[in-house]
Amino acid sequence: MTTGKIYTILFITGFLLIGFSVNAQQKDPAAMKILENFQKKIQSFPAIKSEYQFTIIDLKENSESTYKGEFSMKDEKYVMKMGNMEIYYDGTTLWNFLPEEGEVNISAPELSDEQDFLENPALFFKLYKKDLYNKLVEEKNVDGVIYNIIDLYPKDLNKGFSRIRLFIEKDELELYSIRYFGKDGIHYLLLLTDYETNILPDSWFQFDVSKHPNVEVIDLR
Repeated sequence: MTTGKIYTILFITGFLLIGFSVNAQQKDPAAMKILENFQKKIQSFPAIKSEYQFTIIDLKENSESTYKGEFSMKDEKYVMKMGNMEIYYDGTTLWNFLPEEGEVNISAPELSDEQDFLENPALFFKLYKKDLYNKLVEEKNVDGVIYNIIDLYPKDLNKGFSRIRLFIEKDELELYSIRYFGKDGIHYLLLLTDYETNILPDSWFQFDVSKHPNVEVIDLR
């Protein structure tokens, strides 16, 4: 599995937290109202920092792998940490830091409509507004909490996923989980265990090489 595929669902989640839009040609009015209210609430926050539990579900092998991590987002900037990997993106430059290997790869992602955002997660910042439809599936009671379940569908049926399912808490308009249904039989499930709103400086989203003098820098730009 590529790094991009592991992190794609995290970037999608970040967009749901920061704010997003969907294709107006196929929209469920009930789903749109929930999403718009959710967006208004979230857009009032300067930035978001969250802890999460991320599970990879392989339906073919009947196996699951679960990881814990954290991410921060502000506009198109993000920091993702999970296992032996830290990714920093300031909207232009991307740093992929591997602490155990003692190296950081620096790149400047080129966003192209021909690319699959699963392979280049930063591309999602460009494509999400025009590629997704939506539908309110149902309200569901989970351990005494009512959630609105909303599905997002790709406009392009050749994409590698069939849908993305959101659980949004009905009263507080808080995102609880997001599940990515891959056509290859691999699903990604992310549970937000905690998140807070903070004011984060732009430097938060940049990897400071000067603070890691023993790290090998591989500049791919």
